[in-house]
Amino acid sequence: MGKPAYIEDEKQWAEEFTFFDEISVRFSETDAFGHVNNTVAFIYFEQARIRFFQHGGLMDEWVNGPYMIVTGDLQCDYIRQITFGETLRVGVKAAKIGRTSVDIHYMVLNEKDELCMTGRGRIVQVDKTTGKPAAWENHLLEKMEV
Repeated sequence: MGKPAYIEDEKQWAEEFTFFDEISVRFSETDAFGHVNNTVAFIYFEQARIRFFQHGGLMDEWVNGPYMIVTGDLQCDYIRQITFGETLRVGVKAAKIGRTSVDIHYMVLNEKDELCMTGRGRIVQVDKTTGKPAAWENHLLEKMEV
């Protein structure tokens, strides 16, 4: 499998992750072949992304403020099988911040620090009343770079 288009230099890309969430693989997340079902990656990404935003103080802003976030797109590249009982570290970083959106990258490592999955997704901030994209305010931009 080739390198995903969103990763230019794999070593540099990996070194830029400073936030990690730990996830234990549950039996219910595996399929008949004994490895994590391909749809579960997106659940892991969501859990780590929410904790990343909580860590930066952003979730309170979106839950209690005039804006919310929606997923614009999401992708996963599968590299290594994951099985029940493994403990994963899911790295999350804001790779590129636009006017109303942020490109989030994900790096999933197993207990041996082997790369299992990578991913990326565009998260868009929208106005809760109009449903239209809303530009980042400065205080939100500062919190985005945790």
